[in-house]
Amino acid sequence: MEQNHAYTELVFELLKQDLSAPRVLLEQVVNYINDRYGFPPSELKQFFAEKFPSLEEYEVDLAFSPQYTPAEHHRLAYIPALGPNALTASELEQLKARLLACGLQTAFTTADCDEPVSVPVHEVFVERFVNLLKLDQPVAEGLYTEILKTVPLASHNEINLQARDSVWQNGQKALILKAFLRTFHAKNSFSTLKVSFLTNFVRTYRPASLLDMEALLSSLIKSCQVDMENVAGRGFHDEYLKALNTGNSLTKGTERDVWQHYHHMMELATQLKEDLLSMPTVVPEVWAEAQSVPV
Repeated sequence: MEQNHAYTELVFELLKQDLSAPRVLLEQVVNYINDRYGFPPSELKQFFAEKFPSLEEYEVDLAFSPQYTPAEHHRLAYIPALGPNALTASELEQLKARLLACGLQTAFTTADCDEPVSVPVHEVFVERFVNLLKLDQPVAEGLYTEILKTVPLASHNEINLQARDSVWQNGQKALILKAFLRTFHAKNSFSTLKVSFLTNFVRTYRPASLLDMEALLSSLIKSCQVDMENVAGRGFHDEYLKALNTGNSLTKGTERDVWQHYHHMMELATQLKEDLLSMPTVVPEVWAEAQSVPV
């Protein structure tokens, strides 16, 4: 069997805790159970006793997927156990089988109900939660060592998780993160917010290499400046504006929020551009590496 690493056992124990932890059912889950199956919150116990055992797997997933979709803070909890490692597909399947063999139970309740209902942890819960944790997503080669060298200790786990993002798996993309981490360290300008923004920026704008970053950052900064100048009276031209207001015009408060949104983006892009422009002097070895690697 492959499952002989200490970190897989640590992950297994964390999964048992997470999957069997008591859960307050989300309002959307409670509403779905009521609307789809006719069991109001007051009849939660009856639902799990009478209807839940007969549901098909797809029905369980439809009803409870919001309850078993891990957020970033869930994923972050597994990083200390993984360290530089990632699980193989075989190890993940073995973990799922072991979890199901444990006969785990969880306790569901609602926000306004004090009496919990004990429920077996369904195979669908295990499958969804484990898969979406992305425990098989590796840290690109060399980045883990770079994190240890350049990132403040308190932020190691958070940046380790960021470095597992699929956007950094490409060698040229990994070099972008490496260059910025080394620059942040040299300039004492590190922040987790900048790394998060950089990850989203690279995912969205898709630079082919570090050498493309200046033009793309400049373009974003210019776009933000234009948007900030034209917030007042503009329509709902993007998803952010639509989310802020459901009417036909922007309120003064909403205009301020939208302006601050673009201002925040521009500030972070400007900081990254400044870091980028300093690289030939601050981290010449990484800058030379970026120029020598064919795209």
